[in-house]
Amino acid sequence: MEGKRDQRNIKRGRFAWFLSLGCVLVGAISLLLAVGSLVMTVMGPLGAIVGERVAFNTPLQPKWAIEIAGSALVTIAYASACLALVRHADKVSERGLICALSLIALVFCTWWILDNATAYNGFSDSRQLTQYAEELARGQYSSFLPRADAYANRLPGDMYLSNYPFQSGILLILEGFFRLFGTRAIMAFQFANAISSIATSLVVIEMARTSGMDKPARLVVELLALTFAAPLLFCVFPYGNALGLCLCMLAMLLWMKSQCSSGGKAIAQLVSGGLLLLVGLIAKSTYILVAISFVIVFAVDSARKSQWWRIPATIVLLLLASHLAGSIPVSIMESRLGVTFPDNQPKTMWIAMGLRPDGVLGEGMPGWWNTFALDSQVRNEGDVAAQEHDAEDSIRDSLGHFAEDPAYAAWFFSKKAASEWLDPTFQSLYIASIGTMRPDAAPQGTNAPDGRYDAWDVSFAHGWICRALLVVMDGFQTLIYAGAAVGAFSLAKKSREGGQSALEYALPCTFFVGFSVYLLWEAKGMYAMPFFLCLIPLAARGIICVGEVLTSRLASKPCP
Repeated sequence: MEGKRDQRNIKRGRFAWFLSLGCVLVGAISLLLAVGSLVMTVMGPLGAIVGERVAFNTPLQPKWAIEIAGSALVTIAYASACLALVRHADKVSERGLICALSLIALVFCTWWILDNATAYNGFSDSRQLTQYAEELARGQYSSFLPRADAYANRLPGDMYLSNYPFQSGILLILEGFFRLFGTRAIMAFQFANAISSIATSLVVIEMARTSGMDKPARLVVELLALTFAAPLLFCVFPYGNALGLCLCMLAMLLWMKSQCSSGGKAIAQLVSGGLLLLVGLIAKSTYILVAISFVIVFAVDSARKSQWWRIPATIVLLLLASHLAGSIPVSIMESRLGVTFPDNQPKTMWIAMGLRPDGVLGEGMPGWWNTFALDSQVRNEGDVAAQEHDAEDSIRDSLGHFAEDPAYAAWFFSKKAASEWLDPTFQSLYIASIGTMRPDAAPQGTNAPDGRYDAWDVSFAHGWICRALLVVMDGFQTLIYAGAAVGAFSLAKKSREGGQSALEYALPCTFFVGFSVYLLWEAKGMYAMPFFLCLIPLAARGIICVGEVLTSRLASKPCP
């Protein structure tokens, strides 16, 4: 018996360095982002050393000093509330806190959806998908047929699915909403988003419980996760982000629980998680990154427990879900339209875009979307090999430029990271502000002549609320990054000491993978938001650590 225990301890020790190194890297990144968040807040509308604020996300008013003071107060208030929950954890009903915060979040989302009164959103993908979904629900195929051989002559719907065949999944989901809810389909989808966003926060809370966090730490996670405003604001976005993230995270929760189960129960949880992952990837395929991150940690956990069968099982389910999520919706659309779509653009295209300075948003936003991939696809008539060649050439040129001019490389990546990870709204208020209101609601809800919802218009109550939310999200962002830095270094120390559940490293690993990939990939603030959410349990650990240090120092200080 002693021999088996010693063998298990040896195996755990073999992976301790890997887990510890990962935590140190997450801690270093979080610390840099915390400093950057503070700098960007202090610099306000004048710009910052690491990069200007994204102009279309935060139209900062001249009274930016108020934002600095407000952001600092929010950070202090959140930290104080977290420490108060820890001190009085035995008196706080965990279920009551979750129910109260979830209800407040749902009420806020309901008001936000009704106030936006969205007819459609101006974000290009969302606008096209909702238009084509509505047409398909009515049995209209005029945007898709007849089909031309040359890209330049294709109809808009056919052109879109030829460019992005992987969007067939969310197109079918949106079509289902239009068939079920008709003219209220957008609002119904927004409410589905709201429920999904709240459910995702609840999944993060349950992951904290499953990974072994005690009640005081869980209370902090509950407060932070359910008051993170950006996902709630995103509920008005008719796109697959919220639904896809919720289903993928729920799938990972089931796989996490299967790591703690055995026999038929563990297999049932693995299979159920695989089905949820399939649907989640149909809604939003990029969340494969979340699943890959979790599978890495599950592999470490399985190896530490000598449960080797779990490793190939999760990998096979991951690959199967990814393949089917891409092939099933495309096959359905091809069958309905009687056409064959080209293969997906090579993934290197998105890396090539992410390493180019010519984003459509200007020089201050390097690595953001540009027309390089679409131009290559049209020029090469969908030839994947030719597109791959173009992407490789572009990547090679970019890397060569970085190597020749390190100062330019530092400018490029600091600007790109700042625009993605240091916008406290994660584009949520920008997305709301490019939504067009329904004709019946626009006269009472906006002063914009084109009927666009203006989140910053202080002649309406929502203008003041959004400006206040900007301050709240700014302070919240700084707290999470700073707390996660402390929490990561604390967890790294614990990993060297042993006895820590490997599952607690799953969310930090997800953040690290997301940060690393999107440092190279095409940039968007909304891409960073799910990975920021994964830092919350780590931030809770860090806030508690700081609180314990302060308490011990105050207790040891002699009375005057």
